Amino acid sequence: MIVKLIVMRKIFLFVILLCWGIVGFTQDGVNFEHLSFKEALDKAQAENKLVFVDCYTSWCGPCRNMTEHIFPQEKVGDYFNSKFVCVKYDMEKGEGPELGKRFGVRAYPTFLVLRTDGTLVHKLVGGRDADGIIRGVEEAFDASKASGAMEASYQAGERGKEFLLKYLKTLIRFYDPLETVVAGELMDQLSDKEKMSKDYWFLFTNQNLSPAGSNIEKYLLKNYTYFCKSIGKEEVSKEVEKRYMERLMRIFKKEEIMTERQLKALGREIDALKLPNNGDLQSYVKIARGEMKNLTSLVFVCENEFFKIKALEVPYIHFYDRIMKEGTPEDKERWIAVGEKLYVQMEDCETKKIIKLCLDFYKNNNKQN
Repeated sequence: MIVKLIVMRKIFLFVILLCWGIVGFTQDGVNFEHLSFKEALDKAQAENKLVFVDCYTSWCGPCRNMTEHIFPQEKVGDYFNSKFVCVKYDMEKGEGPELGKRFGVRAYPTFLVLRTDGTLVHKLVGGRDADGIIRGVEEAFDASKASGAMEASYQAGERGKEFLLKYLKTLIRFYDPLETVVAGELMDQLSDKEKMSKDYWFLFTNQNLSPAGSNIEKYLLKNYTYFCKSIGKEEVSKEVEKRYMERLMRIFKKEEIMTERQLKALGREIDALKLPNNGDLQSYVKIARGEMKNLTSLVFVCENEFFKIKALEVPYIHFYDRIMKEGTPEDKERWIAVGEKLYVQMEDCETKKIIKLCLDFYKNNNKQN
């Protein structure tokens, strides 16, 4: 009996020490409280603090790393707990989706520093180490770096060139959809010389800033020759070819509809630029024109044009499912023959591996039938 009491006493002391250790550990790190958004704002106002919000998802690896390895650190807790009421919300549950929409959360983790009235002081995107998160949040107390201050200036009508450039670079870091609008406003402020300089080349290489059909993209295509001189032909050609290839891919997928006449005009437009891989792009145009007629015509064109493509991706897999579902038996046999010929001739690459999977699937499916 005495031995049993001693054992029970030791177990009790161990549990107490363990709980004390856990509590102590939690107190060392950031104290995230289980509060609604309104409760967090009210508590911050009562304690004369700001609100720190960790916007995460359950599947986000960097979010998990912050939770398990960064926020529990003592120096991080010392910094945050004295300045903020700290809360975290899953962006796919509860209040998360609404808060994500309100504050433009498009990547995870995103960290928000808010005033007690719910307005934004600063935003950070992406995981970082202990010093990095402290340094990033500290920007909230520097008006020249705080994103909320820049947003307020923009909403108040500030449109100076230097300000727009700085604000745009901040929006890019946050994946903020407003970046497209601000990029357009910045373009309007630039001279032709500035637009074609290396300082502003990023406007033309980031398709969030210059999406298909935008004025920025049109300016690039219209002034291709001049950009080649100021930026370099190789770099500019790659960007322009990529844009035309992606447009033709959208046409293949029926995401953009063009008439036969429009496709011919597009081919002439591309040809006039004399791009290094003009031949490949012209093959793409012919394939798009073939697809416009019927699947048999598409297969016929691809039998010829696929083997002329030298540098760009051969779009075999883009049509595979459609031909297998909607094509005639002869269309399917000819398409498989094209795939087999491509597989033999292609160098090792991801496209070759996928073509092999398509061929194997077709053969196995035919055996079963």
